[in-house]
Amino acid sequence: MLKRKMYRKLEEWKASSQRKVLLLLGARQTGKTFIVREFARNSYDAFIEVNFLDDEENGRFLAGATSAEELISRLSLIVGHAIQPGTLVFFDEVQHLGHDIVTLSKFLLDDGRFDLVLSGSLLGTVLDGATSFPVGYARILRMFPLDFEEFCWAMRVPDAIIEEVRVAYREKRPLDEPLHDRLVRIHRQYMVVGGMPEAVQGFLDNGRDLGEPRQVGTDIVEQYRYDIIKYAPGRKMQICTIFDSVPGQLAKVNKRFVFNLIKKSATFDSLEDDFSWLVKSGVTLPAYLVTEPKAPLLRTKVQEKFKLYASDCGLLLSQYSLASSRSVLEGVGDANFGAVYENIVAQQLASAGFPLFYYNNNRKGEVDFLIESAEGKVLPIEVKSGKDYKRHMALNNLLDAKGFDVSCAYVLSEFNVSVGERAGRPVYYLPLYMAFCLEEERGNNLEGFVLEEISFDDWG
Repeated sequence: MLKRKMYRKLEEWKASSQRKVLLLLGARQTGKTFIVREFARNSYDAFIEVNFLDDEENGRFLAGATSAEELISRLSLIVGHAIQPGTLVFFDEVQHLGHDIVTLSKFLLDDGRFDLVLSGSLLGTVLDGATSFPVGYARILRMFPLDFEEFCWAMRVPDAIIEEVRVAYREKRPLDEPLHDRLVRIHRQYMVVGGMPEAVQGFLDNGRDLGEPRQVGTDIVEQYRYDIIKYAPGRKMQICTIFDSVPGQLAKVNKRFVFNLIKKSATFDSLEDDFSWLVKSGVTLPAYLVTEPKAPLLRTKVQEKFKLYASDCGLLLSQYSLASSRSVLEGVGDANFGAVYENIVAQQLASAGFPLFYYNNNRKGEVDFLIESAEGKVLPIEVKSGKDYKRHMALNNLLDAKGFDVSCAYVLSEFNVSVGERAGRPVYYLPLYMAFCLEEERGNNLEGFVLEEISFDDWG
């Protein structure tokens, strides 16, 4: 069983004194249903699950309720017994109910006897995030593919090793070279396998054969196309075209999304709803241009200028040739290498809860990512795929510039930790596998959180 950080967040929700509906968003196949079932099994005496995709008739039956009493009565009829207080009720694939789910959720929450989790692969596209819920009714969590730390748990990397990585990040000191080399190899496997639970499990179950996760990735990409056709019928052609263009757009030297590659006359205004559908479904991750590297970054966000990353690096690589996956595993760059490295960092930052931004200026150049720390500091991040990782003119220009409150910068590559300096400010060179540690800059450090005891002998 794959251990996930989301489990702790579910525990925190249950323990909270403020009773709210839990909205669990996220792309298909990220493990939402599994984690709720596992959480219910361990934390509740009674559990009821209704899947509105598998059982549309019962969904319509519940949607017809006009009061909390009637909803509970109908739910009891569906499950065939009385519902005891303290039960966890799980409504899955609730996008099929549309805005009716808001009314049903309010009924159960106001009744006060049950906990309620809502989930759905396309829930964000139906409810516009969660703005249909009254203020104070819902807590919103988003499920992502496994991050690298979770992948390490699956690979039986000892907790002591992961903690050593975190300490090295905090102290900005290199790890022992043999350990660093081994973590680089595991991270390369992570990039190729990706973080989709089925792909990771298939990788482990088949003796770490990489053919299985690639096939899983291909299947999930096809499922995403099917979802677009089924759930966005009026715009399916344009959305599919945008989705299919992501690998090619990322492979360009300038990775900013170019609209006229979709259609010659295309503009952001004509495609905005289509981009929005892909983002809200969790299928893509946008990184928006900001015109100033100053907090809050949202202040100078340019809505129509962005880079569009895949939600999972394994899915991205499944759309490139096999040669690209081999190059990643061997550490030999090809035309798609920069795209893969940037994508893995984008998904690590998104999983850690950072909105994605980048900076580009005609005179200063482009910096791959900007994030904001818990203290409101802007942290620029460059991603490098080659041996010249200490050459970064745009980052230098940004650090040299006056008027920007940028106190340090990060460069992520496959090389060990080192520290440089530019304009009297530190530049921290970190290995890509440390990207998950950046979550500590948000103040949501999980230090001390141990999911299970792992024997060093199990770490292969």
